[in-house]
Amino acid sequence: MAAPPGEYFSVGSQVSCRTCQEQRLQGEVVAFDYQSKMLALKCPSSSGKPNHADILLINLQYVSEVEIINDRTETPPPLASLNVSKNVWSRILQDLVNGISSKKSSLITQAKVICSHYSLLQYFIL
Repeated sequence: MAAPPGEYFSVGSQVSCRTCQEQRLQGEVVAFDYQSKMLALKCPSSSGKPNHADILLINLQYVSEVEIINDRTETPPPLASLNVSKNVWSRILQDLVNGISSKKSSLITQAKVICSHYSLLQYFIL
């Protein structure tokens, strides 16, 4: 469902909002979903680390005021490629298989120990 004209936020725009708790939030629009009225803002890191950012998900139903500080009119740049190689996935899969087989052999060993104790117990009871 497309948003009506004037009721959307462009990715990359700078926005300021006031929540129903009178908290002022300001940041760059990362995403906006018109249907659910959810806005994702990228803000400076609350930890103060320079290479980090906070992502805030804001339900616009609980916002009393929205101000567009700087509207981005040009098309945003394409998303960066994740560049995940097949080798990484095959290693993860192999680690899972190894973990499962290790767990299986451990359980078999435990079962053998329990069975041997059970056999000894039967011998002493009889």
